[in-house]
Amino acid sequence: MTTLPMSLPGRWRWPSRIALALSGWLALAATLALPDAGVVRMLVVCVFLLLCPGAAATRWAKPTPWHGKGWPLVVETAFLAVLLSLCLAVLAVEPFYLTGTFTSTRVIITLAALTSLLALLPPPGGRRPGARPTDPDDAPPVPGTRPAPTTDIRHEPGTRAGTAPRTPHARPRSPGPPSDRVTIAVVGAGPYGLASACHLQAARVPLRVFGQTMESWRAHMPEGMFLQTVPAASAIATPRHGHALADFRAARGLAGADDHRPVPLAEYIDYGRWFQEHLVPELEPCRVRRISSAEGGFRLLLDTGEELLAASVVLATGAVPYAYVPRALRACVEEGLASHTSRHRDLRRFAGERVAVLGAGQSALECATLLHETRARPTVVARTSAVLFDPPPPNGSGERSRRPGPGSPLGRGRPLLGAVSRSGAACHRLPAPLRMELLRAVPRPSGAWWLKERAAGRFPVLCGRTLVAAEPGYGVVRLRLLDEHGWPEDIVVDHVLAATGYRVDIRRLDVLDPGLRQSLRVFAGAPVLTPGFESSAPGLYFTGLAAAPSFGPLLRFVTGTGFAARRLTAAVTAGKRR
Repeated sequence: MTTLPMSLPGRWRWPSRIALALSGWLALAATLALPDAGVVRMLVVCVFLLLCPGAAATRWAKPTPWHGKGWPLVVETAFLAVLLSLCLAVLAVEPFYLTGTFTSTRVIITLAALTSLLALLPPPGGRRPGARPTDPDDAPPVPGTRPAPTTDIRHEPGTRAGTAPRTPHARPRSPGPPSDRVTIAVVGAGPYGLASACHLQAARVPLRVFGQTMESWRAHMPEGMFLQTVPAASAIATPRHGHALADFRAARGLAGADDHRPVPLAEYIDYGRWFQEHLVPELEPCRVRRISSAEGGFRLLLDTGEELLAASVVLATGAVPYAYVPRALRACVEEGLASHTSRHRDLRRFAGERVAVLGAGQSALECATLLHETRARPTVVARTSAVLFDPPPPNGSGERSRRPGPGSPLGRGRPLLGAVSRSGAACHRLPAPLRMELLRAVPRPSGAWWLKERAAGRFPVLCGRTLVAAEPGYGVVRLRLLDEHGWPEDIVVDHVLAATGYRVDIRRLDVLDPGLRQSLRVFAGAPVLTPGFESSAPGLYFTGLAAAPSFGPLLRFVTGTGFAARRLTAAVTAGKRR
């Protein structure tokens, strides 16, 4: 879609770029030369921290505001610059803070170097002088013109291997669906699939929904676990009122929802079923075996043998297809001596065994705790220098005012996560490499506050260890590790559990036909999505974890269902009007 031409900040002239590159070093000079409490020093440093890194980053983010020229354009660009500056400042502070080496001088040096680099390097995807900029966006069309179909993000650096970037040809849309054709098919019945179905129904879009309700939660999470997210961030989004987690608890006569009471997995699965029964009763509990391209849309093959055509497809397949296991463990996986935590519903099978749990996040710490409570002998192996736990929620007696940071899906005290959980649209405007780095770094690995009492001191925790190799043999696994000083260390265990998270790679999404899968434009394995969650194949939408590389960490949590469902529904209804 054609966007309005910009003069700020996409076309920095050299004097402005040089001034921006020198701003950090000016702030550093003010820090070193001026008195600590000096007004001039504080003014120079604050202006640099709040504006300059983000202003330099906007040259790479390429924002495309649609509010016209003049002050609206300046205000939107300034807001984006301040938001990016805060994000970059937190990213610069956190490593020094965690390693105990924090000083304001080190942070300013880091940000000054980054600002200079972003200001002086040529932006990606530069165009000829005088060329009209084009960029897909959800901006309203120019009055009196016919909007062009949204296809792909042209400025993304990633494409499928061995091919050059290209704009896919739009498929013709049928004016009216035949009897075996639906406007849209939603594949998946977890939180993101159910939220998408609710919003599409409210927009009166004909659809069919396929999947087992909360299947990933029922079959791929260990019994006895609790949600790390706070109850307020665990409700599935719906355009109707009265179907939040608190409403479910009230309907079932359960205790009220608050941050001091973590949500049990079994209760949350019941909430998902209750939500589906009330708002998506037409869910068809069957699986989609294959999705392939067809004339004017897509052909779906169900496990019942039925075939149907759909003009559009929403894929909400959850995280399980993207479970990541380190390459060093592949041989052990083949011999059944290593597995991802998502493969186990009942951890009692490991009773009496030595189990190494790789990771330092909630999944690793809670699995190790459950293993210990089922009489297994777990050992946590973490690359981080220490295992962290979230701070407890405020108790309402003034502690809230002392807890830094806005609210986030994991509670207060996480300012960066709180910021990005409100900035899905802004994250989409960032360069793809920066989005991937943000997704990797936020949130930092940690355990929930309520887990600390059950986990601390209950089992060995090896911090600062890097897995070098895993050697299976005689029914055991020898893990070869390096400690933080580079010294080798070996441990022998009966099984290795990889609590190493999930990495989006659509090559592992078997439900997509290989031809369709290879035709998608990707970056680092993830589909490149438009602001409306549409992939490079017109009519094929991704939501949930698969969209996190495009919209940031917000899409890792249930609280992102509202943002995703609203944007996706707007894109689908706009496509129907074309």
